[in-house]
Amino acid sequence: MFLLMSVALASVAALVPVVVSVRVAEQEADRREQEHLLAFARAAVQRIERVMTDAIEGIQEMEAQTDPPCSPGNLLALRRVAFTHRYVKDAGRRVGNTRLCSALLGDAYGRGLTLPEPDWQGLDGLEYWFSVRNPFAAPRPELLVGRSGHYVSLDPQSMVDVVDLERRDLAAVSLGTGRLVAAKAGTDPVEMERQYANPSARDGSHYYAVVRSASMPFAVVTRAPRGRLVSNWPLLLGLCILTGLAIGTAAGALTLRLVSHRFSLEWALRNAVKRRQISVHYQPIIALADQRCVGAEALLRWQHNGEMVSPELLLSVAGRAGLMAQITDQVLDNVLQDIGDWLRSHPDFYVSVNVDVQDLKTRRFFDVLEARLPGTGIGARQIRIEITEHAFLEAEAARGIIQAFRDAGHPVYIDDFGTGYSSLSYLQNFKVDALKIDKSFTDTIGRDAASSTVAPHIINMAHELGFEVVAEGVEHEAQARYLKERGAQYAQGWLYSRALPADALVRFLEAWHPVPEAA
Repeated sequence: MFLLMSVALASVAALVPVVVSVRVAEQEADRREQEHLLAFARAAVQRIERVMTDAIEGIQEMEAQTDPPCSPGNLLALRRVAFTHRYVKDAGRRVGNTRLCSALLGDAYGRGLTLPEPDWQGLDGLEYWFSVRNPFAAPRPELLVGRSGHYVSLDPQSMVDVVDLERRDLAAVSLGTGRLVAAKAGTDPVEMERQYANPSARDGSHYYAVVRSASMPFAVVTRAPRGRLVSNWPLLLGLCILTGLAIGTAAGALTLRLVSHRFSLEWALRNAVKRRQISVHYQPIIALADQRCVGAEALLRWQHNGEMVSPELLLSVAGRAGLMAQITDQVLDNVLQDIGDWLRSHPDFYVSVNVDVQDLKTRRFFDVLEARLPGTGIGARQIRIEITEHAFLEAEAARGIIQAFRDAGHPVYIDDFGTGYSSLSYLQNFKVDALKIDKSFTDTIGRDAASSTVAPHIINMAHELGFEVVAEGVEHEAQARYLKERGAQYAQGWLYSRALPADALVRFLEAWHPVPEAA
C-alpha cells in the first residue's frame, strides 16, 4: 500500500508542474494570438491610410490644375491623376451632384450621370460617398472622395486588400458614420458592424481587434477563431509529445531536402552556364493592323534533370548566384547564331532581348553588344532592349545607359508595364520607345475586375507620350480586337504562338501569312 501511495504521490508531484506549465502556456498563447491579431489590424489600417493618402494627393493635384473644367488640358490632367496614382481608378469634375467629365468618361455633361448626396463630410472639406453605382453598370460599386468640385473614384476592396494567409475576417468602417465601407470576401459584414458598434458583445470562440486610424476617418475590425490547441489545453501534453516528434522529423527532413535542392539547383545552373547549355526560345510579335509578324522576344529556357525549370525559378536562382550577366551575354550570342541568317535576310524583323537591371548601372552589356554586332550584317534596330520597371529604382544610373542604347540605334521597351515602380515623371524623362502591357492586365479585358480598365489607360498614356504599345499574353481574338480598337499596335501571346525554338520559329515565319483582319 505504501509503495502504491508513494508511486501515486510521485506521479502527482511530477504531473502538477506539467499541468501548471500547460495552463501558463495556454495563457501565453492566448496573449500572443491576441497581439498577433492586433498587429494584423494595424497593418490593415496602414493599408487604408495608403489608399486614402493616394486619393487625397490626387485631389490636391486636380485642385492645383488651372485649365478650365473639362477642357482638353484638364482632361489630360485627370488622366494623369488616374494613371499615376496606384489606387485611383478614375478622376473627375462635378457641379453639385452632376458629373461633368472624368478620365474614363471623358465629357459626361448632359448624359444624366448624377451622384447622391455625400454620406459624410470631414472638417477638411473632403466628402465621401461610400457606395456609388458604377457609371459603367459594373456590379461592384465605387467609393468616391471629393472636394471643391473634384473627385476620385476608388475600389472599396482596395482598402481591405491585405495579404493574409490565415484568412481572418476584416472590414473597414467609417468613423464618421459607423457604417461598414468594405469587407474581405467571406467576412460577415453584419457581424463586423455589430462588433464595431458594441465591442463588449463578443463570443468566446473568436478573438477581435478594432484599430482606428490616427490620420484618416476610418477604422478596421478584424476577427479570428481561437486556436484549437489553446481551447483544448488538456490535450496539449500528449500533442506536444506525439505531434512534436512527427512534425519535427518531417520538417527537418523537408528543410534538408529543400536546402539541398536549392543548393544543387544553383550548382547545376552554374555548370550549365559554364557549359553554355542555356537555350533561347522566341515568341512571335504580331502587328495588329495587318497581322504581320514583325519580331520576336528572346526568352530563357533551361532543362534540368529532364524537366524544364520555370523561368521565374531560373531567374531567381541566377540572380542569387550572380549569373545574370553571363546568361544575358549567352542569350545575345544564341540570338546572333540561331536566327542570324533570318535577321540578315529580313532587315525589318527584330528580336528583343531582356536586360537585367544590374546591366543598366554600367556600360558592361552595352559594350558587349557593340562589340558583337559589327560585321554580322544585322542592323542595330533589329536588336531591341527590354527593361523592367525596377530600373526606375536606379533612375539616375540607368538613364545614361538607356539613352546610350537608343543613341546606338537599339529601341528600348519597358517590359511588364504597370506591375512595378514607374511613374509619369520617369516615363517623361527616360525617353523609351514602347511599353509592353503586362499579361495580368490583358487577362482582365472583358471581365468585371478592378484592373480591367488599366490596359486602356496605359494605351492612352503611351500615345500621349509618343510611345508604341505591345500587349503581352493575348490568348483570344476578342482581346486582340479590343486592343486594336483602342490603339495598341502590337501583340504577342498564345493566340499567335507559344515561345518556339529557333528552327521552329523559322518554320513559323515561313508559313505565317498576314490576314487583313482577325475574324
